[in-house]
Amino acid sequence: MQVIMSKKELVKWTDWMDECFIQSLLTQQYKGNRINGTFTSQAYANMVEDLNAKTGLSLTKCHLKNRMKTLKNSFSQWYDMFRGTSLSGFGWNSETHLIEADDEVWANLINSKPEAISLKTKKVSHYNEMLALFARDRASGDNPVLV
Repeated sequence: MQVIMSKKELVKWTDWMDECFIQSLLTQQYKGNRINGTFTSQAYANMVEDLNAKTGLSLTKCHLKNRMKTLKNSFSQWYDMFRGTSLSGFGWNSETHLIEADDEVWANLINSKPEAISLKTKKVSHYNEMLALFARDRASGDNPVLV
């Protein structure tokens, strides 16, 4: 595992680190340390301690907040694009970490939303976990997201 921390304390997150972080987020959420969509100070203290023990790094609350923002933004692209009843034909493949559909279904979506082309081959790891963490923040109707 290669992690880079410079004088500015920038962290290059690995897939394994993301997995540890997401599990830590879920643990804190399930323990009730997330109120009205916001993690408490105690939740961050717990996550910093947990992740530093696992990674051997000196991560801070700021590192975690920045990474959570990045993960949430990535997930939000997917969630916002694929929710809704007009997008039947798409399905989540947990092995490839891709949303898949027949070429015709993709073509229809890309014709109506050209920005969707980049999502056709963009992997999203931990989709179901991020759904549990971030979907509530994105909800704008009664339509379920893909699971």
